[in-house]
Amino acid sequence: MSSAIPPEVRDRSLRVSVVDGCFHGGMVGFGENYVGAWAVFLGATPALAAALGSWPPLLGAIFGAFAVDLVDRVRRRKRITVLGAGLAGLVYPLLIALPLAFPKFAVEAVVVCWLVYFAGNSIAAPPWNSWMGDLVPSERRGAYFGRRSGLVNMVTFVCLIGAGLLLEHFRLSDRVRHGFIVCLAIAGVLKFISVGFLSRVAEPLYEPRTSDYFTFRQFLGRSLKSNFAWFTFGIALMYFCVHLSGPFFTLYQLKTLNWNYGQLMASTGVQTLVTFFTQGWWGRMGDRRGSRFVLVVSGVGCALLPVLWCFTRNFYVILLIQVLAGLAWGGFNLATSNFLFEAVTPAKRARCAAYFNVITSIGIIVGASVGAVIVAHVPAGWNLASPFLVVFALSGLLRFPVVLLWLRGVKDGERAHVELRERARELAVVVKGDPGDTQ
Repeated sequence: MSSAIPPEVRDRSLRVSVVDGCFHGGMVGFGENYVGAWAVFLGATPALAAALGSWPPLLGAIFGAFAVDLVDRVRRRKRITVLGAGLAGLVYPLLIALPLAFPKFAVEAVVVCWLVYFAGNSIAAPPWNSWMGDLVPSERRGAYFGRRSGLVNMVTFVCLIGAGLLLEHFRLSDRVRHGFIVCLAIAGVLKFISVGFLSRVAEPLYEPRTSDYFTFRQFLGRSLKSNFAWFTFGIALMYFCVHLSGPFFTLYQLKTLNWNYGQLMASTGVQTLVTFFTQGWWGRMGDRRGSRFVLVVSGVGCALLPVLWCFTRNFYVILLIQVLAGLAWGGFNLATSNFLFEAVTPAKRARCAAYFNVITSIGIIVGASVGAVIVAHVPAGWNLASPFLVVFALSGLLRFPVVLLWLRGVKDGERAHVELRERARELAVVVKGDPGDTQ
């Protein structure tokens, strides 16, 4: 579909999208990365930390599924994306105001705000995936998204460092609350600048066909036959394992290890910086070897991470673990994103992205809920330095079979299309439409 747009307009739009992403990355650095710390400062318990890390993605995914039907009716992916991103930006003033207005329910207010934030982002995500998938030429996709993600991560890193220094400055003067207010306000401004650039990206013509429509129930019914559905359930299982421990790392760092905000900034910043320097390499690797290869190799690294946390409390050793985290998660997240573009035909991309988000979000909420129950019931007689270590170890050990047994069975997107076409020809089956149109 990108051919419907003049090449010079397409190239300018791709550059503008990079700028949009960089301002979004600044918002992540100043805001999103520190919302968990904001909740901990306000008094979050492990149960509320788990709710903050799991309920918002699920609600957001449900909104995203509704957004796909809206796309088919309105046929303007850009308009829906901009509105969803703008809604996410409006959350930042609320993150400041509501805890101040209702101090007894400050953490609950943060959770509610984060529900709205994920709803806005998830409304924007499926149409954006479809929109950008049509705009970026397939032969440049890995390199473009690798470069874009790398630049976004670099901006995120710089802003994350700036936010951490601000918070540490305010902590030393016993004004931590003021530091969070400044950081969240900056994040909101950056998000709205991002939305302004997003609105300047050209949108290819979108003409949905009735044959491209399928319900969530039909998607589930075809799971045994669909390569993309196999991939989706594999990522959902991975996210289940990840979120057994994921919501508790900030609590562990600030409460158990007694880190200050400078140390929290350094830990997160190292991971972001390594992701920046390796994202382009992962993108080129994906173009050469396929997204499945990147997914499995980086997934093994992701499985090692929480186990390594169990063996040390040394800050500098943990920084080395975060170097591996930046390398592993950079590849895994890029491969997951690129697989969506490769394995799904353009007309079905937005709907598949929405259903993917719903299923993987269920994995997130179940994982976080199970993790919270385990943390609450770790026997005191085990004499552990922290009950969080149990979910760290369990989370890592369960990731290995998911990566090595499930995700290895996924076929690369383009290869899956070719195999389906060849199979249809060999069986001489008359197929309505393109035999390569898979979910």
